[in-house]
This record gives sequence, C-alpha cells and structure tokens, in this order.
Amino acid sequence: MTTRAVGIDLGTTFSAIAHVNKYGVPEILHNAEGERITPSVVLFEGEEVIIGTYAKQSAVAYPEQVVEFIKRHMGDDDFTFEYRGEVYTPERLSGFILAKLKHDAELRLGHRIDQAVITVPAYFGDKQRRATIRAGEYAGLRVLSLLNEPTAAAFAYGLANPDEKKRLLVFDLGGGTFDVSIVKIDGREITVLATTGDHQLGGKDWDDALIRYAADQFRARHGLDPLDDLAAYHDLRQKCTSAKLSLTKRPRVNLFYDYRGKILRLELTREKFEDLSSGMVRRCEALTRDVLEDAKLSVDDIDTVVLAGGSTRMPMVREMIRNLFGRDAATDINPDECVALGAALTAAIESSRASGEAPPVDIRTHDVTSHSLGMVVYREGRLYNSRIIERNSRIPCERTRDDYVTTHDGQTTMDLWLVQGENTDPLECNVLGHFEFYGIPARAAARSRLSVTFRYNANGIVEVEAMDLDSGQTLAHRLAAGAVTLEDLARNRAPMNIVLLMDCSGSMYGRNIEEARKAAVAFAEASLGPNRQIAVVGFPGGVLCPLTADLKKINTAITGLTPIGSTPMAEGLSAARELMKSKAGVQRVYVVLTDGHPDDPDATTGEVTRIRTGGGRIITIGVGAQVRPDFLRTLASRPEDYHFCNESVELQGTFINLATELGSN
Repeated sequence: MTTRAVGIDLGTTFSAIAHVNKYGVPEILHNAEGERITPSVVLFEGEEVIIGTYAKQSAVAYPEQVVEFIKRHMGDDDFTFEYRGEVYTPERLSGFILAKLKHDAELRLGHRIDQAVITVPAYFGDKQRRATIRAGEYAGLRVLSLLNEPTAAAFAYGLANPDEKKRLLVFDLGGGTFDVSIVKIDGREITVLATTGDHQLGGKDWDDALIRYAADQFRARHGLDPLDDLAAYHDLRQKCTSAKLSLTKRPRVNLFYDYRGKILRLELTREKFEDLSSGMVRRCEALTRDVLEDAKLSVDDIDTVVLAGGSTRMPMVREMIRNLFGRDAATDINPDECVALGAALTAAIESSRASGEAPPVDIRTHDVTSHSLGMVVYREGRLYNSRIIERNSRIPCERTRDDYVTTHDGQTTMDLWLVQGENTDPLECNVLGHFEFYGIPARAAARSRLSVTFRYNANGIVEVEAMDLDSGQTLAHRLAAGAVTLEDLARNRAPMNIVLLMDCSGSMYGRNIEEARKAAVAFAEASLGPNRQIAVVGFPGGVLCPLTADLKKINTAITGLTPIGSTPMAEGLSAARELMKSKAGVQRVYVVLTDGHPDDPDATTGEVTRIRTGGGRIITIGVGAQVRPDFLRTLASRPEDYHFCNESVELQGTFINLATELGSN
C-alpha cells in the first residue's frame, strides 16, 4: 500500500519520522543526511533555517542563532525566540523541525506527504496539544490525530508480539519528558488503564546535573564561571552530553574543558553521575508507583516493562526498574524508534479508513486523559477546583451539567474558568482560560436555565459547549479578552471600574453639595488601589473625569461639582455606560448619589436596565429631606445596594463603608 500519511515522533532532543511500507510494515525514514533520527535543533543562518546535526554542532559557534529543547516550551505564551527582528513561537520553531522531516521523507519516498499522526507526551495538557497541532499545520501537514507516546510504544510492541494478552508498563523517558503508562493488550485491543508523568523531566535534566557539577569544579579551580558565557555554556553542554552517553557503556570517563585559557581535567565515574542524578531517578520511581496505584495494580500484576526514549539506556534507570519489578525490562523494540513506528501504524490505519481502504493491521487503541478537567467555583470563601472529568477517564469522553441559572435580571452572558489538574486549589492547576458564553435570551434572574457539556476529544483536547435549555439554542463562546487572571480573583485583585454619578441639580445647592463633595473625596481615597479606576459624571455636567487611578484628577473633578438646573439622570447614566464599556473580568460599579427626582423617570429606568443587563452593578445613595426611596430602590441592583443618608455624618459613613465593601470584592 502507498499512503501520504506518516507518523512523527516530535522529540525534545531528537525527532523521527516513519511510514508503513507496501508490505504493511512500519519503517523509519532516514533524513537527507542518512540519519535515522534528527536532532530537534534549529539554526538561523542568514536567510536559511537549518535543522538537525549541523544546527546542533553550530551551537558553540553561533549560540545566539540556535534554539534547542523547544518541546519543553510548547503552549507557553511567554516563550519566544528572536532573530533579526522576527519573533518565533515554540510552535513556529517546531513547525520548522516538522517541515524538515516532511521534506526529507518526501525525497526518500518520491511522493508528497500531506497527513501525519504526531506523538505527544501523555502528560501534555490542552495548551501543549493545541500548539502541537498548530506546529503541524505550519509544516503543511494535516494532523490526523495526536497520539500519546506511551500508547505509540505499546502499539509497536503489540505489533511485534501479536495475539498476546498482557499488562504492560510503558516507561517512556525521553530527552525532555517522562511518561509512564499501564496498558492492557488483549489480542488486537490495546487499552490504556492509567497514565502519569512529568513533561519537565528528561535526559536534559541529567545533562544539566553534569553541567552544574563541571561548572562548579571549574569555578572552584579557576575562579571563572563558564555558565556566564553563552558559547562556553553550549560547549560545556556538548561535552557533558557526550560524557553522559559514554557513561552508559563505561564505568568512568575523562572530561576535558577549556575556557578563557583555563583547562579543566575531570574524571567522571558512573557512581558520581548516579549520585548527582539520584533525585531524578527517585522521581521516576515515585511516578511509576503512582501509576500503579492509579490502576489499582501491584508490580506483580505487570507482565512486561517496555522502554521508550533514549534516556532509558542509562544503567541507573534500568537498575531502578529491575529493583522495582524484580526483572529486566523488555528489549524487543528500539526505544529511540518505537514511538515513531507506532505513530506510523496509527497514521496508516486512520488514512486507510478515511479513504475507504482496508487498514494494514487490525489493532485498536483506547487511550485516557492524563489530567482532570475542572471548573473554578467559589466555595467557603475561596476559589475551588470542582473536577468535572477525572484523570484517567477513557477518551473521547464528556460530562454535562444542567444546573446552571442566571444570577441577575437580563443576564445575557455567562463566565466559566476552566483548569486542568488534581489540586483543589485552582492556582496549583493549569489554567485553560476564561470562557465567556453569550447570546442568552434576556430574562428575569434565575429564569434562564443552562446546561454545559465538558468534553475531551480523541486528541485529549478540551471542548466546552453550553445550551439555553428553554430555547434549545447552543450558545456561542469565546476566550474572554482582558488582563484578569485567576490569581487576581483569588487574591481579591480583580479589576474594578467605578463611576461616581453625582446629582448636580438645583436641589443639591448649598450644604447638600458640600457634604456630597467631602464624602465623594473620602470614598475615592479609600477605594483606589491595585487594578482600580474611578470616573466622575455629573448630571447635568456630563463626564467630568474619565476613568483614572490619578487621585488628584478625581478630586479636582469632585470639588468642581456645581449645582445647576434640572436633573437629567438618564443622560448621566448613558454617559457613564459609554465610559464603562464591558471588558471581560472587570467589575463595573455605578454609584449614584441623588435625591431621586430625575427629569425623565422612564428614560432613567431604561438606562438602568441596560446597565444591569450588561452585568453592571448599580448602587444608589439617597440624600436630602425630599428623597424618593421607592424609586431609588428599584434602580439599585439588590436591596442592600440602596442607602439613605439624612445627615452629613451618615453620608460620609456610608461612602466609607461602601469603599470598604468594594475593596473586599
């Protein structure tokens, strides 16, 4: 059979590409340099982007033009690499690596490749998975699916050992990530029972341990720190990586390193290396025990340990496995290549089924999610991660909750914060984002009933969908814009915009306006803080001070308030609403100080409805002997948001109490 689909192991340090040949057998495709695996290193040289061994060798000569270990930054919005004024994201950089693999494979096969299954660490979260798909698209590939690396290794093992019935533990320690999964093979069915891992643990960390040790020795002997120089650091990294590989086969190795004319001759023994990296081995063992516990199995329940990833060649890793399981790991498959081979089989199967052809092999895989999916709720005075889909649930999977209701009159949007992780504290989890659902028909508070479906698709990517139960309408949603973080909410630092609407009609003349000015100034001084802005609007008078955190400007506007003419409260509210355009995550509070005698009560009520429908909170403060309490109560968002003040001391006290309350929100 001939297929345009391939399997790609996009690794932290090395990548590989494979296809299923005309005999239905998966095989690795050499790159243009004749290598079976390609270093995942990118070199920018003039107008060229060079991938692979030459790029890796150039790190010492051109350290500022080389980028490595990109996979560890996938999904990280804060990581970029800049060259000649152009900024590259991790997915763009990974796209270059994938494009190199694709190009070389096309030369080898003699036909175009346009589809791929790309493997990812089982412990990758939603952001890293989405970034991997984007990387494939940058390379001109349609990503048929993402396949967890341990599952791919189990697939390759299952093909090499057909019709077996076993429980495998797949121990996948690569250059930058670690996964451990328990897989049940029952003939042609491969089912993942549990998985865990650490996508910041891999061979690079063993390299780093040697680098730190060698740098310490150099510093102690010569008083110079080679880690201060980028080129020297890359040179030391290459020597330490080479020493690590040598210690896999030999009990000791000599490391020679020179920097600024000073030379370090250092004998490294395997015992010393194992001592330096013992904490990482213990971390691998702890995670292995965790996955056994998750699957409710003991070491005796595991029939075979399968190794994946080049870092499993280290003797200390194999000894740990031997001590834990009482036997050696299987050596049936090449740990460097088994993931790509499993991906190639999956690609061939999916491509064949899509085109209506018979697949080359009849093996079915069933995977699980590596992270719980939860929504953030407020419980017992703090934010809490309410888990909706538990870790190790078989994917695809979904859960629906239909107990959501709107909380205020005319509400047309609903906000949800989603996280991935096991901790009850959402700040200790991976925050997926602030989702905003919109298009809810405007109804009275609690009259709109909503259901929300949370889903992991077959790629382990999160999907969420909401429906208005009364109309059956599916609600549109978006990731909310704005700079509000979950930590802001947890630490009571949520941004808040406050507009002071001051009645400047003739009835406020004299003492009333003087006391109102004093109280408003005190309120502004007490209310300003991190992420807080205040605006001042007079009716009449319009916008006297736009939103600002500058107390001097606010006080100038307040002290300039002058009672004149009528009471165009509706115009004041309209101007305030324009100032306070909705922004995701920003609380909007309207504080209205008046005696409650607007020129146009109906227009005023209409403006208040628009503000409250948009999620704004209205607080009314009635002042003076002629106040209309019933009318002002109808304007306030809730009963406790109406206040009446007959004396100046009450007015100032109310404003200070209000500032204190808003400061705790």
